[in-house]
Amino acid sequence: MFKLIFRFLKPYKKEFIISAFTIIIESLLEVSCPFLMAELLEHGITQIGTSYEIHTDIVITLSALMILFGILAFISGFLFAKYVAIFSKGIGYEIRKGEYQKLKNYSFHNLDNVSASSLLTRLTSDVNIIADTISTVFRPLFRAPVMLISTFILTAITSPILSTVLLVSIPLAGISMFIIVWYVKPRFIKIQKVLDNMNKTTKESIVAIKTIKSYVKEDFEEEKFRKINESSRKISNNAMGANGLMMPIQELILYGTTVALLYLGGYLSLSDQYASILINISMFLTYLTQLLATTQMLANVMLNLNRAEASVTRVNEMLKVDSEIRDNPNSPLKITDGNIEFKNVSFSYFNDKNYVLNNVSFEIKPDSLVGIVGQTGSSKTTLINLLLRFYDVSDGSILIDGHDVRDYSIHELRKSLSVSFQNPFLFNDTVKNNIKWGNKNATDEEVYEAAKIACAYDFITKDLDNGFDTIVSEGGTNLSGGQRQRVCLARAILMKPKILIFDDSFSALDRITEAKVKANLKNNLKGVTKIIISQKISTIKDSDEIIVLEKGNISSIGNHDYLAEHDPIYKDINAIQNEGL
Repeated sequence: MFKLIFRFLKPYKKEFIISAFTIIIESLLEVSCPFLMAELLEHGITQIGTSYEIHTDIVITLSALMILFGILAFISGFLFAKYVAIFSKGIGYEIRKGEYQKLKNYSFHNLDNVSASSLLTRLTSDVNIIADTISTVFRPLFRAPVMLISTFILTAITSPILSTVLLVSIPLAGISMFIIVWYVKPRFIKIQKVLDNMNKTTKESIVAIKTIKSYVKEDFEEEKFRKINESSRKISNNAMGANGLMMPIQELILYGTTVALLYLGGYLSLSDQYASILINISMFLTYLTQLLATTQMLANVMLNLNRAEASVTRVNEMLKVDSEIRDNPNSPLKITDGNIEFKNVSFSYFNDKNYVLNNVSFEIKPDSLVGIVGQTGSSKTTLINLLLRFYDVSDGSILIDGHDVRDYSIHELRKSLSVSFQNPFLFNDTVKNNIKWGNKNATDEEVYEAAKIACAYDFITKDLDNGFDTIVSEGGTNLSGGQRQRVCLARAILMKPKILIFDDSFSALDRITEAKVKANLKNNLKGVTKIIISQKISTIKDSDEIIVLEKGNISSIGNHDYLAEHDPIYKDINAIQNEGL
């Protein structure tokens, strides 16, 4: 945990130093008061025969000093509370920012290995646990050593024999805490993993609520959640039950120490000055009370550190992940024409020999319209994922304008390629801002023009109450499937890319609207290489060239008439889709 803190400490170094300094000062001032009180009782009031003499100067001086120390301790405590809050929340902010920046650079391989619910937990609850732990443990971590060392020094000066009792009790307390921590730590890690599953199950239940209700599976989902919830309860009970032993053990040790002090003090009083021993025992008991509070705080520290350790491990796992997609940010290369060439490309999602693309080669000329068709599972979308470098090829190379895509900066590559996906995602914002999301600097006229090309302008201005200022609900649920696709088409067009890709993004459009969109693309987007992926022959039949995929291999390349006559796969798809028309 401390390595993680120091990694993000730099912006809050001042707050860290002030917090540490003030809590050390507060602890030293607090420890000094019982010692000053013992000095006052021993030297400020002396017994002469049967009467007592009060040394006013000593009493006033020591009393004033204790009052001053109390005021300074209050000020130190206030400053500590202020700056430790800034420090702990600031570290949480920096960790969360670091996680998010790391997440943005994850490759799809990285994302394939961890669930969205787990990432969400690591960004939210895990970071909150770490920040709260810092705030909770900072005080005792600095206070406890100061209290223990200074207390031992003062008690050793006062009574070396009585101070030996602390040399026995403190190691016992430390050993007992270590044993409990060793037992509880792995159980807290299990709790966080169960929490991941709980978040995942809950998220699925919310997202798929229509499916669950339509299949009358409420009881099934409830039972699944109950099992996970019950597992969380059992692991938590196990961990907290063991952790609960910490406080009784510490109190047993400290109360035993009290008895030992009283017994040893009583024995010493038989051979030493009774009043002096009584004062010493009183001071020792005061220190024991302080140590009891400190030990209780340390017990809480161990509890919180146990819980936080699981979160720290998970956060470190997220921060240590390195994307295999290496960027070339200083590359001077620019995409100017939009020529695409696949050279003997093979690809496996799991870096093994189970290739989903096998030795694929083809070329797409600039300003052409190319269709890609194939049955489900033929790896049509995989071609696009490789082109955008969501993944890198396993073998072979992909060239744009004669340069390997890995030689371009990722920013240049992806701003020059624009994709409209089959399952469009819209943000909870206005329709205009959703379209401008692809180009924040676009003018309203450019937004309207892109919407017209995508055949979205009419329904936006006529069917939506506030036109382009209409707020899109989360996920775009207040728009139909076809409307969402057309808004996303407009967003892709507005980027003004050199290569424009439509990944089955006409699937929700009727034939008339689809024909209008394709005509608009052909007439208005000159100089742009256009790729249409579809399972519908009607969508890609007018393409300059069509690539037919079959189980990761190229079956044929040609125009519609050629393929309909010579390629058996294309011929079958065309026949089935035109049957009965």
